[in-house]
Amino acid sequence: MKTYRDIFKWGDKRETTIDKGTINVIKEKFGYADSELEQKHLYGNQEVNLEPQIQLNKEILNHLTEIVGKENIQTDDFSRANHAFGKSYYELLKLRKAEVSTPPDAVIYPRSEDDIVKILNICNKNRIAVTPFGGQSSVTRGVETPKGGISLNLTKHFNKVLDVNEINSIATVQSGMFGPAFEEYLNNYGAKYSCGHFPQSFEYSTVGGWVAAKGAGQASTGYGKIENMILSMKVITPSGIIETKTYPASAQGWDIHQTFIGSEGTLGIITQVTMKIRKYRPENTRYTSFIFKNFESAVNAMRTVMQSGIGVPHLFRISDPEETEIAFKTKNFDGTFADKFLNVLGYKSPERCLMFVAVEGSKSYTNQVISSIKNISKRYKAFSLGASPTKKWLEQRYSSAYLRDPLMDLGIMTDTLETAVMWDNLIPLWSAVRKYLKTREKIVAMVHISHVYENGANLYFTFLSPMKKGDELNEYTEYHKGIIETIQANKGSLSHHHGVGRMLAPWMENELGIESLNLMQAIKDHLDPNGIMNPGNTLGLKP
Repeated sequence: MKTYRDIFKWGDKRETTIDKGTINVIKEKFGYADSELEQKHLYGNQEVNLEPQIQLNKEILNHLTEIVGKENIQTDDFSRANHAFGKSYYELLKLRKAEVSTPPDAVIYPRSEDDIVKILNICNKNRIAVTPFGGQSSVTRGVETPKGGISLNLTKHFNKVLDVNEINSIATVQSGMFGPAFEEYLNNYGAKYSCGHFPQSFEYSTVGGWVAAKGAGQASTGYGKIENMILSMKVITPSGIIETKTYPASAQGWDIHQTFIGSEGTLGIITQVTMKIRKYRPENTRYTSFIFKNFESAVNAMRTVMQSGIGVPHLFRISDPEETEIAFKTKNFDGTFADKFLNVLGYKSPERCLMFVAVEGSKSYTNQVISSIKNISKRYKAFSLGASPTKKWLEQRYSSAYLRDPLMDLGIMTDTLETAVMWDNLIPLWSAVRKYLKTREKIVAMVHISHVYENGANLYFTFLSPMKKGDELNEYTEYHKGIIETIQANKGSLSHHHGVGRMLAPWMENELGIESLNLMQAIKDHLDPNGIMNPGNTLGLKP
């Protein structure tokens, strides 16, 4: 029996138990009794059975089947439900409640670009919605199908590296290739390379998804966000095919391919991209970590590093005091001799902050950058913890996401939001959003910086709080709205790397201004005149 739980569980669907340290935090912060730790709230183990029927007429469905073959089209309830949502908290609640009101009518796995052209021609002519689909890791309601139609899954056939050019240090890859497969291919190719892009969703996200959502990876401080990595691409739109040429840089008008980075499937189907690759030299990577006495001194040290001209680390991360406190509690560090020693030295809970650093590249570069970061951090009274904490954090950087499902089983709301902010506004924004988050009676509110620039950084908010049973969706929607409004009121961007989707669409006009939004709409209207591409307010665009 296939259930809703089979759909919403993250990643490889493995059952994950909550570690003892996290259980102790839940008991302490939320007052959970042992009996409450056995509950399975909105467990989602109902068999998938959809009420909405397929709206496509049989003639069109038969025509689509002729194009791709019957083995590449699915119309069963499970497949349709499985392509109706991404992985935002809102969508997970919907699935747990077995509420799938607007599933796609069919899931199609195109075999070739010619298939995609034919499918778009049919859908454009008949005004059938088309939603590009990859790793399904969107946390912004970016792959929902409110208009039904076709979910176009690119992972089955568009999953290959087409070319690697070692002289130019570039690779051309199809958009449906998953991150681990792409990285493994590069690690074993020729002189050995890396894609350099490692979002937390890396295990279950695709190259096309990285591009469409304008994402960032754990090493983005060194390698840049995805828009800094892409040199050209091919996109199939309802109005025709756009294929840009590959140059290191150019000046003939604006870079057309940049129009599609962050377009979230609203303009067309990205089928392949050519992107920079880097030498894979893990033996040269240097690691270090620090504890600072407070968040302000850690931020000032980080800013100084980025503005000093010493070079930049690849992983550069600060946990704020509460995130540091929770990390120490879950790792059973509290009360140990080392904990007491740090307190004696003045690195006291709940003010102290952790910093993780990793630098990649040649031996001379990594040694020089690490040495310079150590010297700068000492000026801000940091205490060196060595390489081990950073290495341990890297070991769990993907698996920590697996905690979300068992936490929701316990009736705990758990979600993340992120923003970008200039240095002079970072501390005020951090303080304001934390103040808002703490309006809930029982709340764990953790914040970190993980993507850093010369002129500013991101702030990534993670919060956990007991759900209001029976009113989970409304409670979350109101609380989430307040966070976004607080971010915007304090000069933070609407998004830094998650994208916009439908979740943040209502705030796009306030973020960009009406003329910028009209410009986006004009591009949409040209490439997609009948509005079939990922319709339903994605990016705040009109249906």
